[in-house]
Amino acid sequence: MAREAPGRYGGGGRDRGSEVADAPVMSITTATSKPRVALIDQLATEWRSIGRSRTAVRSLRDVAARDPGLSLLVLGPATGPPPCPTPCDLVEHMRRAAGRVQREEAARLIRVLLREAGADPFICRMLVQALIPGLVTVAGKLQWGRGGEWRDGEEFFGELLSTAWLVLQEWSGQDRPYAVLDLLSAIRCRLRRQLFRSKELDNRSAEFGPDMAEAGSDSSRRETDLEELTRMLIELRHEGMRPDEVQVLYAHHVLGYSIAELSVLTGRDRRALYARRDRGQRRLCA
Repeated sequence: MAREAPGRYGGGGRDRGSEVADAPVMSITTATSKPRVALIDQLATEWRSIGRSRTAVRSLRDVAARDPGLSLLVLGPATGPPPCPTPCDLVEHMRRAAGRVQREEAARLIRVLLREAGADPFICRMLVQALIPGLVTVAGKLQWGRGGEWRDGEEFFGELLSTAWLVLQEWSGQDRPYAVLDLLSAIRCRLRRQLFRSKELDNRSAEFGPDMAEAGSDSSRRETDLEELTRMLIELRHEGMRPDEVQVLYAHHVLGYSIAELSVLTGRDRRALYARRDRGQRRLCA
């Protein structure tokens, strides 16, 4: 999550990622109905080919040799064949993750791949494929670019994908304990700002009657309120507010994730997340 995010990392600007949530997972569903996007089908078709190629397998094996958990999946135990000998198999394995333990392990694998991505460009391509369900969720949260400069959802998803590539290239080699949610939140925040700028330009170019002026004022106020809340959370964190409470408040109120979505993303029980949110809100309103 972004905006000099209050959380467990010292750095981070307005597009540096979440940096404020517990270990995320790979099983992410869309918040709104997904239009048919040909680009996703094209990526899947391409992936079925390159994800089993000799070069791809070699790249993954090199990375797996440097991590014991990944090594068990890719290189296999001494007594049997590996369960995920190719990148295609590994991505499918992560997407099938169910339950907290499997989801946290899938998230850990993304952390490993991001950390090792600087050594081999193919690893970034693999990360893009693994993150597609999450990117679809981000697109849904942003209403597939409705009201922005894109002609349709297809063009908007192409922009989202380009942004994902840029973030992955910038972050390659970084070791982020919450890599999945950090990546998705950074991508979302960059596209969200672009969408806001586009809407602002449209408002300026339109004839401004009283009703439109009031609506534009409400929109600006909402953006300002989010920035103010972010600053308040940063200050409360510095004053000793528990990190887990700050993280839930930031994800819920600033980035717009529901508690149900956060439960899926983090593998945490909903009741525990509600309790953290409520404790944080009491502190925020004190």
